[in-house]
Amino acid sequence: MRVATLLSVALLATFGQVLWAAPPTGQFASFPYCECDPIGAYKLNEHIISKGNGTYCFTVKVDVPANCTSYCCTQADLRKIEFNVNQKCDIPGVVLTATLNGAATAINPNVEIAPQGPTGATIVKITQLGLNLSNADGAEICLTLGTNRGGKGCTTLEDLCVPPAGAPPGVCSAALFSSNTDCCPSSVVNPPPPPPPPAPCFTCINISLNAVNSPVPFSFYPALCKQYADSVVANFTQAAAAAGAIITVPFNLTTCNDDLVSICGAFASEADSQLLAGVAEDLAAQFLDLVTGRFGTCPPYLDGHNVIVSITGDADSRTCLDAIKSLSCSRANVSFPKCICDTKPGATPYAALPFYTTQPGRLKTTTQYCFKFTSIPTVDGACENATIFSKVEFWGNEALRRNIRGFAIKPNGATNYTIISASWGAKGDETVKATPLNWSIDQATGSEICMDIDTSIALDDFCLGPFTNGCYLTIFDPTRKCCPMFAIVDRP
Repeated sequence: MRVATLLSVALLATFGQVLWAAPPTGQFASFPYCECDPIGAYKLNEHIISKGNGTYCFTVKVDVPANCTSYCCTQADLRKIEFNVNQKCDIPGVVLTATLNGAATAINPNVEIAPQGPTGATIVKITQLGLNLSNADGAEICLTLGTNRGGKGCTTLEDLCVPPAGAPPGVCSAALFSSNTDCCPSSVVNPPPPPPPPAPCFTCINISLNAVNSPVPFSFYPALCKQYADSVVANFTQAAAAAGAIITVPFNLTTCNDDLVSICGAFASEADSQLLAGVAEDLAAQFLDLVTGRFGTCPPYLDGHNVIVSITGDADSRTCLDAIKSLSCSRANVSFPKCICDTKPGATPYAALPFYTTQPGRLKTTTQYCFKFTSIPTVDGACENATIFSKVEFWGNEALRRNIRGFAIKPNGATNYTIISASWGAKGDETVKATPLNWSIDQATGSEICMDIDTSIALDDFCLGPFTNGCYLTIFDPTRKCCPMFAIVDRP
């Protein structure tokens, strides 16, 4: 019987696993299941190298804590490393191996019961390392996990290690012991990589135009783009701050062309962008009003345009922000001109540009408000062959008829202005005329007509109509049947 027992022990030792151990005492409830100084000179680098086939390599660091002068910090060697492992890995016949700086360790690692730990406490021990303060730093210790002949065993760190509280599987606790076991500084190795930072949510506020029925399509220009962008950035950033949404890429003007203004930036994450989801529609409406609401309605230079404001996120599956507001702009109905004729813009080959300019008047007491004209493709209709630019009539306040000192006119090709008198219509018509002109298409294209008005009154007082600082005018052909009408305002 004694011979058989000795033979069994010898065979088991051959496979690197000794099953017999003193029963646990439960004296120490937590790893490393003994009384020792947890402050010392050695630790394992938290990041391990997996070399495949169950081999994991750890790097030793000599890292003396600041102001530590104890024996464990200044003199202790490093004899062994113990890992806190799962009881299920204590399987008879399991073979573990280890190397130190590429050479096999003197003794194979063991899976053992922790003698002073509670029931079930189990460790893997790699011993007789022979390291010290002079040679331990950078030493590489590799542990190869194996199975018994039946193929049973823990072959991954996820199976092997008992992770610290709150840590995921695969995170291991290790204690690094001195020869006298008085010192046991601990390390946690193989922590999961930190989660990647949330991807930024790139977002754009787009202001776009679609000219569907405009003889002179309006185009955005740099100063106006900047004006829109400054207002959008200020209001959008304020809304984000109020909602607690973090912006990582400040919003700035990124696109300014004829029919598109884009102001783009990025939120820290999709979740940040969604903090504005409840106010996105309101913001889009506010930015639409920025473009169209200067006069309380669509400005006349946007007649025949669709204006769209959209707030859009990444072109992927994420929803950063999504809102859209739009408005179709059409010409206001007014009681001008005072005759029956075709007032549709585009009825004849002529059009007025949408903005007036100013220049000094003929007198020191006058200012000239100048209106410019061009030629355009016409739509089919009764006026399509109305090629004579006969006269221009303005909707004016006849109570101020003495305050207009005439017109300065300059057809295309002329080098100087010609002064003509202002002619008023019948009383009650509220119509002042620049006539006669009788320009050809070549003369009208690029021509200019300037009202010479006393500085004692404002243009807004002289010109009638719903728009502030704007004038209505009509271009007549000799038949007076064709009179496309335009509202001209100061440039925004």
